[in-house]
Amino acid sequence: MSKMKANSSCVALLVDIVDSRGSDRSTTHAAILAALPELDSEAALEPVHPTVGDELQGIFRTLGAALTASYHLRLLLDGAVELRFGLGGGEVRVIDEQRNIQDGSAWWRAREAIEAVETLESDPQYPGIRTGIVDGRSESNSLAPATAQLVDAQLARLRVGARHSLRLLLDGLDNQRAAEAIGISASANSQRVRTNQLRILADTMLELGKLD
Repeated sequence: MSKMKANSSCVALLVDIVDSRGSDRSTTHAAILAALPELDSEAALEPVHPTVGDELQGIFRTLGAALTASYHLRLLLDGAVELRFGLGGGEVRVIDEQRNIQDGSAWWRAREAIEAVETLESDPQYPGIRTGIVDGRSESNSLAPATAQLVDAQLARLRVGARHSLRLLLDGLDNQRAAEAIGISASANSQRVRTNQLRILADTMLELGKLD
């Protein structure tokens, strides 16, 4: 992994495991390591990687790229590991280049965002919320945090099979190829997409992925 250089405008991504103490850490760690190579490293200034405890982190040029990585990782690990995400827009400073120790407003805001998500999880009025955004950059979008939470709410309503269909839809597979990958008929997959309004959800996630 290449060393991160200082960046005055980027998005830091923090990821941690929901209920990590109640999970088999060796199993979840192996599942995460298997999923990480599937993420688009070209969109990252520093690819998502494990750090200490149950956390992962990465740095992205844009909020959209960070959100796309979070959605991809979440869907890849669906049914195996439940994750929460904090995204912070701001500055990253390198304090110790040899050890890749970093600081800066992007990390402070990512921490603030993930702690806010953890607090919301205990509120019955916000079921299924997994994504927090605190963006202090000039290019921040005021609608992004609420829209990301709407996506979270929709994802939480889906059954496992529907989330599999959504992942393949986001990957650009047509209905026939998606059905073959899942092991169901094309008509069953098409009905799943319609019934769960997956096309609307996928379009929203893809648009979020275009944010600066």
